[in-house]
Amino acid sequence: MTDRSYEDEKLVIRRHYKAEREDVWDAITSPERLVRWFLPISGDLRAGGRYQLEGNAGGEIVRCDRPAEIGLTWEIGEMATDVLVRLEADGDSTILTLTHSPMPGEFVPGTGAGWELGLVALEKYLAGELPEGRAVDWIAASAPEDLAEAHKLAEQIAAEWVRVLG
Repeated sequence: MTDRSYEDEKLVIRRHYKAEREDVWDAITSPERLVRWFLPISGDLRAGGRYQLEGNAGGEIVRCDRPAEIGLTWEIGEMATDVLVRLEADGDSTILTLTHSPMPGEFVPGTGAGWELGLVALEKYLAGELPEGRAVDWIAASAPEDLAEAHKLAEQIAAEWVRVLG
């Protein structure tokens, strides 16, 4: 289940995972697990520290309230925005809400699709459906037809974000 919205320059994605909140928290904050479904991360990974995602954004970890909430700045190029991830227990499942703001409208389709592709990978990781090793390595080694399928999914998700913008 994915709920997506865009209002007042806030991109919001809500997903439901069939995993306990502590497991989801660990998967999104542990460098050893994050690299399996997202990107390699380095830095001082605690509140007040700075992080860097390999080949992508970096920033400061502003808030860290295990296992409920992590807030960070998202700095890429000249743009600096904020990302807040909240985890809410739902029985033996977890509801993850990601808010990225301020998000100028022209960036919403690409940014929304990027986040959603990552969150789909998180779902597959939590379900044990991803290959072993770093995501960047197994993606690079993927067959062309698998990459074409991923690009098609990204285009479909971006089109959904265009519809959200109305």
